[in-house]
Amino acid sequence: MQRFIKQFILLTAVAVSALAAATAYAKDKVYEADVVVVGAGSSGLSAAVSAAYSGAKVIVLEKQDMAGGSSNLAEGLFAVETDELRKKSVTLTPMEAFKHSMEFNHYRADSKLVHLYLNEGKNTINWLKEQGVEFDPIKISPTEAPVWHLVKDKNGIHHGASLIATMVGKANELGVKILYSTPGKNLIMKDGKVSGVEGTNDKGDRVLVYAKAVILATGGFPNSKEMIAKHTRFNADSVFATAPLDKTGDGINMALAAGADSEGWGLMLHPGTKRPLGPMFAMTWQPSLWVNKYGKRFVDEDVVYSFAMAGNAIERERDHAIWTVFDDATVKYIAEQGIDNGLGVLIPLGTKLPNLVDEMKGEKAKGNKDVAIASSIEDLAKQMGVDPKTLATTVKNYNSYIVNNVDPEFDRDTRKMTPVKTGNFYAIKVYPYFFVSLGGARVNEKMQAINDKDEPINGLYVAGCDVGGLYGDTYTLWASGSAFSFAATSGRIAGADAAKYIKTVK
Repeated sequence: MQRFIKQFILLTAVAVSALAAATAYAKDKVYEADVVVVGAGSSGLSAAVSAAYSGAKVIVLEKQDMAGGSSNLAEGLFAVETDELRKKSVTLTPMEAFKHSMEFNHYRADSKLVHLYLNEGKNTINWLKEQGVEFDPIKISPTEAPVWHLVKDKNGIHHGASLIATMVGKANELGVKILYSTPGKNLIMKDGKVSGVEGTNDKGDRVLVYAKAVILATGGFPNSKEMIAKHTRFNADSVFATAPLDKTGDGINMALAAGADSEGWGLMLHPGTKRPLGPMFAMTWQPSLWVNKYGKRFVDEDVVYSFAMAGNAIERERDHAIWTVFDDATVKYIAEQGIDNGLGVLIPLGTKLPNLVDEMKGEKAKGNKDVAIASSIEDLAKQMGVDPKTLATTVKNYNSYIVNNVDPEFDRDTRKMTPVKTGNFYAIKVYPYFFVSLGGARVNEKMQAINDKDEPINGLYVAGCDVGGLYGDTYTLWASGSAFSFAATSGRIAGADAAKYIKTVK
């Protein structure tokens, strides 16, 4: 007990000393600019460069110690009628894309915003090329047109990170000042107008950036369970962020505090495992047999070719998780022939998975209950925690559908179905993960935040994943790369208009 008391006193003394040191060190850092951007991802950097091109003095506050955020992990941008697509004879027009997009979203999206973004996409691609970014259009899945403009690697830097590096270089060239490890916390308001941003740097100093216009581009709220629970239809403990980058809705909350309205709350779901980006993760994207907690099929497994819809199908099941079930024949096939479904260059189509079983065995040895390996379906079911008779019946019926060339449950094309009959047998538990959050502040076509009367909040702009209204209840996967593309487009538009707006402010 005395030892505990001594340790407590020592720790308290250290804490008090540290607090005193921090308090003594802390002081205000004051800056002045024409435009302050909160967030140095693709939307924030596009906004900063766009405003700087128009002659504005720009300061950027970035929460992390480096630029990019999840844009570093992104790969390509959606656009139509680009030079790259003409070379591939892809003739999809903005009008066709608009109608398809709005029908997909059941007209729950903001028509004006979607129309603007789709028509401005090619201009954004050209604008980014002027900054030094290069592209190559590819397919994101076997079922989609090659409208996904993959960012080419540069100097050994891949895709999204390459775009970010290029834009940081351009921002520096234009005199943009980026303050890293300095998250924006609150808007500075004066006489009812936006007058800057208050933040904090990594030394504990309060940072005050006074400006005539503010652009919020903080990347949404994927890492805020509180906001997921409050604003979306999802159980915050049953969906998982793919990229844990401390994106907690800072920009959205600042906009809402200033009176902005909101819309379009959701998540860009996809199948995933709690062991990310390995062979097991890739296997969850394959059109194998899927069963729920009861050991029964619940969907046409070809839904996996549209990862956002697949995420929906998984999330709505009891316990918000399902199992993918396969056999040794499938293991052999994907080891020798490669996978049938991928995601761009993150999971390239045709990737061979010779180490899948080794990874599964390793996880099982660690006690991972999300992995099952057995010599019989009955034993597999026991490891999965489902009824053995039910799973055995499901597998028997599934195999018979392939033999009889008809799936009476979900009318799946049986030519794409792979039997489960050659032991050993395997199962991996699949969860609803998500790449980014959807929804946020309402904006007009200038990317100005608007209130519940559709009036702009003067001097306040919002871009990228902090914006609501681009989607209905599901990410528009057929428009591959739309989130990345909208980030750059909305940032470019916001920056240009902010540079015009500041000239009207005395």
